[in-house]
Amino acid sequence: MMKLQKRHLLENIIYAAIWLIAFLLPIIGNHFSFYSEKWYPFNWNMIWGLWLSILPFFVIFIINNYFLAPFLLFRKKYITYTLSVICVVLIILGVYSFVPHHPGNFQGDRMPKRIEKPSWQRMSPNVSSSKINELTETLDDDIEPKKPMEGKPFPFPGIMMMGPFYSRFIIAILVVGFNIAIKLLFKSLRDEETMKELERHNLQSELEYLKYQINPHFFMNTLNNIHALVDIDAEKAKKTIVELSKMMRYVLYESSNKTILLSREIRFLNNYIGLMRLRYTEKVNIEVTMPTYFPEVQIPPLLFISFVENAFKHGVSYQTDSFIHVHMRLEGEQLLFQCSNSNWKKQDEQHRGIGLENIRKRLKLLFGDDYMLSIDEVAESFNVLLIIPIVYD
Repeated sequence: MMKLQKRHLLENIIYAAIWLIAFLLPIIGNHFSFYSEKWYPFNWNMIWGLWLSILPFFVIFIINNYFLAPFLLFRKKYITYTLSVICVVLIILGVYSFVPHHPGNFQGDRMPKRIEKPSWQRMSPNVSSSKINELTETLDDDIEPKKPMEGKPFPFPGIMMMGPFYSRFIIAILVVGFNIAIKLLFKSLRDEETMKELERHNLQSELEYLKYQINPHFFMNTLNNIHALVDIDAEKAKKTIVELSKMMRYVLYESSNKTILLSREIRFLNNYIGLMRLRYTEKVNIEVTMPTYFPEVQIPPLLFISFVENAFKHGVSYQTDSFIHVHMRLEGEQLLFQCSNSNWKKQDEQHRGIGLENIRKRLKLLFGDDYMLSIDEVAESFNVLLIIPIVYD
């Protein structure tokens, strides 16, 4: 929201700067003409006249920028907007054309005529001040008074103003077009910022939804393991419940964070694998290699548990020797995770749970294209390689 307000403020600052320059140009031009070869004395009547010629375009801009464009153009009322712009331009320029606006009518003052710069100013910069005053008085006597226009209207004012009216009309349309171009530019920037904000909200909502899917799925598998242990070994079942309580604490209180320390995620995985070890015999070869040094690295929570779950679910056979290998290591700015297990399921039945599908969605939402997920299934094994970027605290 703050970015949108800043863009709106920047747009208005640009408009203010452009019109400030437009209204300052007559003063700047009059000032620099004093130093040119053809010299005019500084005269406010001329400046007021130029300001008055700019005024109708400024009024057209105000009406278009703050009324017509927001309420008609941006609401897709294109025909109404076009007709409204034309009517406003014709009305304002029509009023301007028939209202007396000659600079000499403001104060009835004399208008200076353009004369050659005096030779004393060009040739001798060291002229005495008394001589300058004398020459200046002589220069003032050469200025002819402007003949008043009152009482001498044009016989056909509409025809006399036809040429200037067309030129002003074209300038007015260009002002409107320039105004619309700037407004559309800033509108596209604001729309883009709004879409990004909406995408961030949608991303957060979808991630939360995926987490809520992961948690019941994970606990369902774990409770099934405990149920199987109750009748086989009561002591192991008790230890399993203790391990489960630790994992529940992690899932309930820490997995809601956007990122979590890598050390806590590794502890969670070790607890889960330790729980699963209690269930299986030595016929299942379980190898786990985790980093021994834990830097302040942040990763998304519950990112690897689905792979480990599926490894135990689909990679263990009670009749034949099986294996599950889980490895994780840090390489520079990346985290590499590998999970391999023996493959005892048919290809059309392998890994149909919601875990892997959710993990694909999460990876896409979290990292975009800045990750690599490789799943390789062969006759004897199922291999997963995940490489993600890491963030140091």
